Amino acid sequence: AMGSPASTDKYPASSSNENYPEVATRLNQRPLQTSYSQPSYPQNSYPLPSQEAFTPQTTYQYQVPPKQDVYEPQEKQKRNPWGLSPLAFGLLVAIITALVVGGAVGGGVAGAMSGKDDSRAHSSNVTVSTTTVTAGDAVATPTASASGTATSSALPEPSSLKSFTVPEPYYVGTLADPGCQQSRIDVQNDERYDLSCGVDMGNNIKDRDDSTKVVADIVGIFAYSITDCLYACTNVNRFTETWKTGTAQQCKGVTWTYNMAQSNTSNSANCWLKNGTSTGYQCNSCISGVL
Repeated sequence: AMGSPASTDKYPASSSNENYPEVATRLNQRPLQTSYSQPSYPQNSYPLPSQEAFTPQTTYQYQVPPKQDVYEPQEKQKRNPWGLSPLAFGLLVAIITALVVGGAVGGGVAGAMSGKDDSRAHSSNVTVSTTTVTAGDAVATPTASASGTATSSALPEPSSLKSFTVPEPYYVGTLADPGCQQSRIDVQNDERYDLSCGVDMGNNIKDRDDSTKVVADIVGIFAYSITDCLYACTNVNRFTETWKTGTAQQCKGVTWTYNMAQSNTSNSANCWLKNGTSTGYQCNSCISGVL
C-alpha cells in the first residue's frame, strides 16, 4: 500500500525543523525564591536558672562499713536417749558392750571346757581288753582301764563283767605287748604253742616240716591278745575233728600283731591262722605261735 500523504499525519510538523510533537508548557508555575528566611515563632520569656560556681572536688573519701556478724543457724542438738548426758550415755554403752562380749567369751570357754570334760568322760568309759598269761593257764582277762592304756590285772570273778563292750579296732592304736618271756602257752584241748617274738610266718612260703606244702592263711580275724588268736586256731582244729572235714583246714600256727589300728587299715585283721609253719621274716610288732 502506498504511504499516506503528509497532510494526513495526526501530528503534523509545525516546521521543517521540528521532528517531534509539540510539548505544552507548564502553566501557573510558582517562581523560584532566591533567599530563605527563618520562620518566626512566638517566644515566651522564661527566667534562666542561676548558675553557681562549680568547684571540683579533688579528694575522695571511702569509708568501709563496719563488719556485721553473720548469723549461722546452729544445728539442733540431738538429745541422748532418756535425757542422759554424753558422759553417762557413753558409760552405759561401754557397760552393755562389756557384758555382751564377756558373755560370749564366757560361753565359748564354758562350751570348750564342757566338750573337753565330755571327751575325758568318754575316754574314761572306754575299756581296754588286757590279758594275764601264766604258765599252764593262758586266759584272756578283759579289764577296764580309766586311763585308756592297757594294763595287766588279776582275773575278775567269773561272770562279774556285765554289758562289756570292746572298742572297735580302729580306735585301738596298740594293744598290750605280752612279749615272749614265756616261750610256751597251753590252751584248751591240751594244745600247746611255742612263741616266737618279732616273726611273721607270712604266706606263699614252703612249710618248714613239709616241703610239698605252701604256707597260707586260713582266715584273718581281730584278736585283742595273742591268747585270743591261739584260741581261734585251736577251735578250728576242734571243729575240723568234730565235723570230720579232714585235714584241709587244720591250723598249724598263728601270727599276731599288737598294732591293731594300722593292721585294721592295711590288712583288715591282726590275727592270721596258718595251715603250716615257716621261719618267716622279721616283724617287730608280731608274735607267732607254732602248734
